[in-house]
Amino acid sequence: MHNNKFTNNTLILLTLFCCLSLPLAGRAAVYVIHHPDLASEDFSSRNLVRIYAMQKRVWSDGTPVTVYTLPKTSPTHRAFVTGYLRMQPYQLDRLWHRTVFSGTGVMPEEVSSVDEMLRRVAATPGAVGYISRSDSGELPEGVSRVVAND
Repeated sequence: MHNNKFTNNTLILLTLFCCLSLPLAGRAAVYVIHHPDLASEDFSSRNLVRIYAMQKRVWSDGTPVTVYTLPKTSPTHRAFVTGYLRMQPYQLDRLWHRTVFSGTGVMPEEVSSVDEMLRRVAATPGAVGYISRSDSGELPEGVSRVVAND
């Protein structure tokens, strides 16, 4: 009887630990990327939420913020949203729609592939995006990876 109770408690703790670790796993699988001109910007999780909720419109130097996303069905998109923004993709969609329908902002620009994400971020001052770690390889000139700062 005592052994059964111990096993149940252990399973509960293990399950809780796994659930709490899921956002960290998503974060480890994705790199946030940006145009190199943004090297001095704050890319903490808190600011990434503001950026991807389309609430931050200009960088500290006055350059407009340009946000790129992968398609909503992309596993990389889901990993980014849950790992870095700590929300579900449908919650981010709601934020975007509220911003657009209230007339206070626009939707981010969706790109169809990692290659397009890399090209657009490299070509657009003020651009930010994300790619999966497995797709990162050697980043092209004009694209920098965020070094975690929180």
